[in-house]
Amino acid sequence: MLVGTYEHKFDNKGRIVLPSKFREELGESAVATVGIDQCVSIYSSGRWQDLLNRFQQMSFSKGRTRDFLRVLLATAHEVQFDSSGRILVPSNLRQHAKLEQEVSVIGVGDHIELWDTGSWNTYLENIRKDLPDIAEEVEGL
Repeated sequence: MLVGTYEHKFDNKGRIVLPSKFREELGESAVATVGIDQCVSIYSSGRWQDLLNRFQQMSFSKGRTRDFLRVLLATAHEVQFDSSGRILVPSNLRQHAKLEQEVSVIGVGDHIELWDTGSWNTYLENIRKDLPDIAEEVEGL
């Protein structure tokens, strides 16, 4: 399971080292795409294939579904780990998430997300304030 938060930095070529724990879970390659929030989402190849199978069940005749699938799939890139455990995050994804240098790498169960550390800290602070109210609305807790 992909859990936890780790602080890392991009190098000058747009590469970042992912924690070894995450690399082990993701395998040799992964798929990076825009995150629903202002982040980059990275999925293992197997999990990405599961998502593609689910996407094929969605009705492409609905405008919002088309919009969602187009953006998610058009921005997806297969990423490979180099011998140092780094991946190159494409510039369009770094721009989407406003990733500059300081990056929070967070595990969210079935995938990881890359957040600008300042944005992540602000998001986390806001969510923590509302956590009791959010818990009331989450089914299954």
